Amino acid sequence: MAADDSFGASTTDSGGCGVVDFIDYGPGAPGGGDNDDYLVIHDYCADGHGVEAYAWLDGAYLGKHYDGNGLDGAAVVWDPFGNVQYGQTVGIKVCLVDGPDDTSPSYCSSGEATIDG
Repeated sequence: MAADDSFGASTTDSGGCGVVDFIDYGPGAPGGGDNDDYLVIHDYCADGHGVEAYAWLDGAYLGKHYDGNGLDGAAVVWDPFGNVQYGQTVGIKVCLVDGPDDTSPSYCSSGEATIDG
């Protein structure tokens, strides 16, 4: 039986301005077909910072993706995983950054979950 193992992480600044959500259950990413294992990156504050999300699958680093759309912009959908299988472990991290090439991200937070279905 399929289970919804969705989870998220928020930046540690006082407003929780950056959020990344792992979506495990549902119809799939908008415009992305039936795959339901993807990330949604949110920037909830008009603070001049962008949001960077990082992803791992079973401990292997899959990369990072940037949301510079700001408070009034759309969330960014990113699918670094393909189809996550039962028993695999998804890791995520989210940070505030000053552009996609910022080498000193701040207010980072992370999360990890083993997928049950």
